[in-house]
Amino acid sequence: MKPLCLSGPLARFFLLLIVVSLTACASVLKGERTLILRPGPQRLPALRAQGELIIATLGGATVTVEPLTDKELDAYYARRPTLVNPFTLRPKGTTRPLAFILRIQNVGRDRINFDPGQAVLVDQQNRRSAAFSYDELYGLLAEVRNSVKALQAVEETVLTKLLVVPPQLDREGLLLFPPPDPEAKAVILEVGSFYIGSAEQLLLFEFEAKHAP
Repeated sequence: MKPLCLSGPLARFFLLLIVVSLTACASVLKGERTLILRPGPQRLPALRAQGELIIATLGGATVTVEPLTDKELDAYYARRPTLVNPFTLRPKGTTRPLAFILRIQNVGRDRINFDPGQAVLVDQQNRRSAAFSYDELYGLLAEVRNSVKALQAVEETVLTKLLVVPPQLDREGLLLFPPPDPEAKAVILEVGSFYIGSAEQLLLFEFEAKHAP
């Protein structure tokens, strides 16, 4: 297998790891606040908050987004005993990604297409972070203990490739992002390049950032 060079998306990934490690990890060591996302008011009429979920009801599809804490991400993998939790194997000094579960139910007659590479997390200062790609996650996990199992878990659970959902079926997976700035007060998950048939849908899932000790 060819070694990966530190350029393009991979370079972005390691730069983010350095920056986030110096800020977020330092906050944990000093006992500062932890950022937790909760559904906020939704500006799009097709979206509504329900408990910890945000649900988009579209013509032909229902899309649900749920942010996960570290404990909830651990529980997600614990429910899949044939898979390891790849993010407990990450190199020392790196932080966990921010995870969302995205569920798509195709209740119509048209095929749904979604490109996870077009998903973006935006805070109130318009700081934008793209979802992690497979190459970026490979760069994080390729050299860890049990790397083969870690990468297998990524391939089976993380949305990094074009997702196609035929009529009357459903799919789910994780979207992963660098943690937002510790001072973020609100973030929007922009799910771009989401098509029902040939019609592109506008999906903006809005969250409030809560700070816990």
